[in-house]
Amino acid sequence: MIRVVAIDVSTWWAGLALVEVPEPDAVPSLVAEVGVLVRDSHAARLLVLLERLLADASWPVSGVDAYAATRGPGSFTGLRIGLGTVRGLGLASGRPCLGVGTLHAMAEALGPSDRERVPVLEAGRGDVFAARYDARSSPPLERVAPWVGAPERIAGEDTREVVAFGSGARLHRERLERAGFRGVFAASPTSVAAGAGRIAAARLLSGAADGEGLMPLYVRPADAEVSRPEVAP
Repeated sequence: MIRVVAIDVSTWWAGLALVEVPEPDAVPSLVAEVGVLVRDSHAARLLVLLERLLADASWPVSGVDAYAATRGPGSFTGLRIGLGTVRGLGLASGRPCLGVGTLHAMAEALGPSDRERVPVLEAGRGDVFAARYDARSSPPLERVAPWVGAPERIAGEDTREVVAFGSGARLHRERLERAGFRGVFAASPTSVAAGAGRIAAARLLSGAADGEGLMPLYVRPADAEVSRPEVAP
């Protein structure tokens, strides 16, 4: 049996999930989850939420086999908090911890579809983070790697058999339609942490090493890096 605690704080939505695989060939299942909209600090709430979630599911901390967090793209601060939290929990308990791409977890959270999945996150400055995954695999198979740019880029691909979802798709739907997007839109999945947990469990069963994917996937450089002046050698 594998029990995974998964965290997603890549946006203002803080999600935590407990995922269990009862035996090696079984499908990872969601045991419990919680999500709250946080407008101040994820750091102040995560461990309290986790403690309550474990208690509600009657999971002792000693019974957790691994920890996972979304690694981006998303909020720079949120990603650092999420990855830092699971790293700390993993070190304290001697358990492995993994990072899972946010868009990958979103596609997993949406579940199987009859169309290729295009998760779209709002990226600010009129841009979006997006990627493209196959229709039915779990974990989803990547067709187009995560990128950042104008939402019209999505419409520039063949979108007849595509489902777009997420905060960026919702916010920029009119722009996408004006640009010729021909797919369909779906409601944003809220169980992104659960998606990350299922992907992490599958990776662990396939032999993933501790610390795999723990580097943040920013896609876009941090503001300080973009604005930093060049210094002559």
